[in-house]
Amino acid sequence: MNVYVADALFLAASLAYLAATFLFSRILLGTSRAPAWLGSRLIALGASLQGVHVIVWSLVLHACPVKGIHFPMSVFAVILCVAYLSMRTRYRIDVVGAFVAPLALTSLLASRFVGGGTQMVDQAPRLKSALLPVHVAANLVGIALFSLAFGAATLYLVQEHLLKAKRIEGLFQRLPPLDALDRAEHRFLLAGFPLLTIGILIGTLWARQVEMGGAADILRAAFGYLTWLLIAGVLLLRAAAGWRGRRAAYGTIAGFGFAMLVLILYLLREANPGAHGHVAGMP
Repeated sequence: MNVYVADALFLAASLAYLAATFLFSRILLGTSRAPAWLGSRLIALGASLQGVHVIVWSLVLHACPVKGIHFPMSVFAVILCVAYLSMRTRYRIDVVGAFVAPLALTSLLASRFVGGGTQMVDQAPRLKSALLPVHVAANLVGIALFSLAFGAATLYLVQEHLLKAKRIEGLFQRLPPLDALDRAEHRFLLAGFPLLTIGILIGTLWARQVEMGGAADILRAAFGYLTWLLIAGVLLLRAAAGWRGRRAAYGTIAGFGFAMLVLILYLLREANPGAHGHVAGMP
C-alpha cells in the first residue's frame, strides 16, 4: 500500500511543478496576469508533496534518503524549493521560480527514471562511511543555493539588456530590480560556497582511499574542482576588485554550468549497472 501512496505523491508533486513551470512561463511571456506568488504557492505544494514522498519511499525501502544518487536527486529538489521559498520575499525574487520549478521537476523525474529509478544503488563497502550523508547533504544544499544564484544571475542579464534597450514595459516591469538580483545572487553564492567546500574536502579524502575509475571519473572530479575555483574567484573578485553586475553574473552562470556537468556525468555513470565511484557527483 505504501508503494501506491508513494506513486500518488510522486505524480501529484510532478503535476504541481509542471503547473508552476507553465504559469511562470506565461508570466514571463506576458500572456498571463496571474501574480508570481501563485506560482510560488504551486512550488510550495510540490515541495510538500515531494517531501512526504521521500519519507514514504525511505520507509518502504528502509533506506537513508541521502545515500545512492536517486534519493538525493529528489531531496535536492525539495531543498531547492525550500531555499527559494524562504528567500523569495526577502530578496523580491518570486520570478526566480521560473528556474526553480522546471529544475525541481527535472530532478524529481530523474530520481525515478534515470539509472534504475527509485531502486537503491548498491553502495560499495568502501563508501559506507559515516561521512557519506554529510558529503551528500553538503553538496545538495550547496548546489541548490547555486541554482538560485544562477536564476538571479540570468535574470540580471535579461533585465540589464532590457534596460539598455530602453524596453521598460512588459517583461522589464515583471522582473526584480537589478540591485535586488545582484544582491540575491551574491548572498546565495556566499551561503553555498562553504557547503561546496565541505563536499570537496570530504571527496578529496575519499579520493586518497578509493581508486579512480576511468576518464569519466577524472573528468567529473576536474569539473568539481573547477566549479569550486570559479565560485571562489567570483566571490574573491567581488570583495577585492568590486566585481558586480554583469561580470559576477557570467562567473556565477559558468560555475553553475560546471556543477551541472558534474551531476550529469554522475547520473550517466549510475545509468551503467557496472559503474562504481564517488557519491553525489563531487570529487
